[in-house]
Amino acid sequence: MLAAPIVKLPYQFNGLSLSKVAADLAAHAVNGWPPEVIIDFGNLGFVRPAGIVFLSNLFAWMSAHQTKITLTNLSGNGDAVRFLDDSLFFEQHCGAKLRPDASPRSTTRPLMRIAHQDCHGWLEHNLVPWLAARLSISPASLYMFKNCVAELFNNIQDHTQLDIGTICAQHFPRESLVYISLSDMGLGIPGRVRTLLPQLSDAQAIIKATEAGFTTKTTPGNRGIGLAYLLNAVKVNGGTVSIYSLNAIVRFPPQGGPFIVPERRILPGNNYRHCAQNGYD
Repeated sequence: MLAAPIVKLPYQFNGLSLSKVAADLAAHAVNGWPPEVIIDFGNLGFVRPAGIVFLSNLFAWMSAHQTKITLTNLSGNGDAVRFLDDSLFFEQHCGAKLRPDASPRSTTRPLMRIAHQDCHGWLEHNLVPWLAARLSISPASLYMFKNCVAELFNNIQDHTQLDIGTICAQHFPRESLVYISLSDMGLGIPGRVRTLLPQLSDAQAIIKATEAGFTTKTTPGNRGIGLAYLLNAVKVNGGTVSIYSLNAIVRFPPQGGPFIVPERRILPGNNYRHCAQNGYD
């Protein structure tokens, strides 16, 4: 029997480096998912919300394919593993925290896998009150933001079979930034768009999907406003939206763009990252 492949997490585990992890895993799965994969945390030094939701979906993806996941080099690995522990990653995917006192930090909303039917309650009673308190603004001023995230969950319901979004948020007060990452495990935006426009590349398809009114009309009443609404809400507050799907990463900054990051390999599904200045008011 062949030895289980080892996938090493990078030192900086963020939106850009997650594609390297996906490529490493894909290289080991050319002939089907291996029965076991070893995830090596030994080099991990820093992780952003995009890395957390990606890793969560990766674990869920492998579990769905009956692949055993073995974790190595967790002990003594410092801040990054402690942050994952405090974000409840290990509790959700391994059944227990690494440290008994691990708990969500005041600067984060920990990793959550949320079904569409539960998203409105979670937004109303969890994410919005936390974000309002972190930014010292009223919850009412986050009405547009709340609707944007709800629309993304509507997109997940429309375009995936699992009807679940994985989300994580972190406030960086020294940088005056909030990172919010939401990911799903669907066909991916390019795959959906190409059911109507097969000639488009992955990046072109992502850009097309952000046009107001564009929809693949998978459900009656789909208005095609979700991504356009999101871009407008984040950009007017000085933030950036980054979308990762299939082989493309596209960024939509507050001024100029969109900017296409050189082609990379991403696993199926979509990852939306909103990086906003202290605001939303």
